[in-house]
Formats: sequence, C-alpha cells, structure tokens
Amino acid sequence: MKESLTDIYSSIKSWHLWTTLGWLELRQRYKRSIVGPFWITLSMAVLIIALGVIYGELFKLEVKEYLPMLAVGLVFWNFISGVINEGCVTFISSSSFISQLPTKKFIYIMQMLWRNFMMLCHNIVIVIGVLIIFNVFSLKNFPLFILGFMIVVVNLIWIATLFAVISVRFRDFPQMVMSFMQVVFYITPILFSGTMLAKYSLLLKLNPFAWFIEIIRSPLVGKMPELYCYYNSIILACVGTVISLITFAKCRNRIAYWV
Repeated sequence: MKESLTDIYSSIKSWHLWTTLGWLELRQRYKRSIVGPFWITLSMAVLIIALGVIYGELFKLEVKEYLPMLAVGLVFWNFISGVINEGCVTFISSSSFISQLPTKKFIYIMQMLWRNFMMLCHNIVIVIGVLIIFNVFSLKNFPLFILGFMIVVVNLIWIATLFAVISVRFRDFPQMVMSFMQVVFYITPILFSGTMLAKYSLLLKLNPFAWFIEIIRSPLVGKMPELYCYYNSIILACVGTVISLITFAKCRNRIAYWV
C-alpha cells in the first residue's frame, strides 16, 4: 500500500509531466486541422441546438427553461463518460511506455484526466454562452458548482483507476463499460429533468450519475441541488477510493506484465 500511495503522490507532484503529455496528445489528434479541438465544441453546439429544438417541442418546454439544462447536462456528461470510457484503456493505450519505462503508473490516469478536462474547457464555452443568453446563472450558487465538480472529479479518479486495472487484466471489460454507459445515458436526467419522471424518482435516487449531474447542473441553472446527492456522492467517493486503492496496490506491479 505504501508503494502505491508513493506512486500516486509522486504522480500528482509531477503535474508538469502529465499536463504536457495530455496537451501533446490532444494536439496530435488535431494535427493539421484548422479548427483543432474546437471541432468538438462545434459538433457539441450543433447537437445541443438540434436536441434542444426537438426535445423541447416533445416535452412542451420553453427554450429558456430547457436549453440551459440540456447544454449543461450534455457537456458534463461528455466529460464524465469520456473519463470513464478512456479510463478503461489508459494502461492499455500506454503499454509501450509502461513496458519500457519505469514511470509511475498513476501518471497515465492523471494524463487522461487532464486531456478530458481540456476538452471540457473547450465545450464549457457553449455552457457559458447559453447561460449568458438566457440569463439563468446565479453567481451565489457558483461555490456549490465548484464543490459539486470537485466531488465528481474525485469519483471519476477512483472509477478510472479501478477500471484501468480491471481492463488491463480482462480485455473485454472496456467494451462492457462502453455499452453500459450508453444505456446509463438514457436513464440519467440529461435530456430531461428529474421532475419529469416523478413516477420513477426511486430509480433516479439510486443512480450515481444522476447525483453527479444534479450537483453540477443545478447550481449553474440557478437551482439548489438536492442534499442527498451531495451525501451519496461523498460516501461513494470515500468507499470507492478505498476499494480502488486496495485494487491498485495489489495489482500495480503486475500491470507491466499484463499490458
């Protein structure tokens, strides 16, 4: 356990390394592209407008009410699902480095997280624009958004670390997670709000991703998040971190052989 904690501490301390690697990887993806990473932003903006018009009409909601909720939900869901899906293949995609260089394993988790955070920063432009246009943002709720986002990031770190270890041992696991996340998208209040499914409120209360979206989205659209979402998310973060640490400690030295 001590070696694993040292690995994590040293990796976080080497922030200049994983931030540089994450930035270079993102640049490589969009090499020779005129727009670059903003293609992600453009495609996300088109998707939000299209879904906003269609589902707004289906749900009989005003654009001012529905579009901010949809924009925040989709942008942050893209970040959450991206970290989880890419987290599964973090060690696998870095196999050449892991097998040849004695680097800290947790660096690759931080690199992946930083890369997805930079993509989120590109997409957050859409959220800011929508919130300004429809004047729904409340500055007094901004600290709640920061708190909620930090809680979600802690949860994503342990999930990505745990899934990365499992995936490097069982190669079918990433596909299972990807399929699972596609299903979760439709049962999480992203295209809709929790109040629209009052009949199935118990299902939403048991959905961790619904908690994550709630504590991020509600403060940004001028609402107060449900307190149980904070409690449950914090408890999940504590329990999940312990499980992930134990798994990482037991398997860390085997990762180089499994890749």
